[in-house]
Amino acid sequence: MARVTVEDCLEELPNRFSLVLVAAERTRQLLKGADPLVENDQANKEAVLSLREIAASKVGVDLSLFDENEALHTFAGPVSREDLPPLDADQLPPAADDDFNLPPAADDDFGLPPAADDFGLPPEA
Repeated sequence: MARVTVEDCLEELPNRFSLVLVAAERTRQLLKGADPLVENDQANKEAVLSLREIAASKVGVDLSLFDENEALHTFAGPVSREDLPPLDADQLPPAADDDFNLPPAADDDFGLPPAADDFGLPPEA
């Protein structure tokens, strides 16, 4: 095999997402010292070697036990307010009332001079 392509690997796996997961896991195994399952004549890096193994049907994943709808079957459903624990008053954030100190609305409230005075320019008339 001169060159490995995504299409070669997709003949062995159902979609690109599973390809990424399987290739990443096999690459980790190779980096940790696992023996290659195909010849590595060109001294390819581990990521390319894992793709070559997938394309050669040496590495794959058993999807027979995988149920992609399992999350939907086991999901508890929407949570209602009655299901939530009661909230203590100490855990609530402070109320936004009129006594809350907000920052001034503009620079004029700080008593800053007009911008023209900053550069020594005469004020516009």
